[in-house]
Parts: sequence; C-alpha cells; structure tokens
Amino acid sequence: MADREALINQLAASMGAGGYAQTKYEESRYDPDTGTLYCNGQIITRNTIDLAEGFYKNMQAKCDLKTPEGRQMAAIYQVGIEGISRLRRAEK
Repeated sequence: MADREALINQLAASMGAGGYAQTKYEESRYDPDTGTLYCNGQIITRNTIDLAEGFYKNMQAKCDLKTPEGRQMAAIYQVGIEGISRLRRAEK
C-alpha cells in the first residue's frame, strides 16, 4: 500500500503539485510562487482562485443592498473576495 501512495505522490509531483504529499498531514498552505492553495488534501490552482473571485464579485453585484438580507449576503461575498485578496498580497 505504501508503494501505491508513493507512486501517486510522485505522479502528482511530476505534474506540478510540488509538496502535495505533505498537505495531507499539514495545515493548509499557500504557495505564493505558483499561486496554488493546498487545502484539505486538495490542490487549488491560481486559475480556480481567479474563477472563485469572479464568482464572488458577480454574486455580490447581484445583491439587493436595499434589504437587510441583501446587505448581509453582500458582506458574506465580501469575505470571500477579501480572503482571495489577502492570498494575492502574499504573492508580492
């Protein structure tokens, strides 16, 4: 079983996953050099992060700020936008 896991980890590393094997046992981390987030055993690429940011901004723009519920949802989406913004600041 250990050989299978090693093979999978080697394949992941050869495809650019870097230290993926360690993420199963470590806390989440962000690699500012590649723009990749390693979280809960998943590799979240810069492209996926860009898509998430676009999603949050799009959904926030649809919120009706005239209602308390709309303002609350806009604030929730802002949390996601701010989180992504903080990741990006780590790249610099």
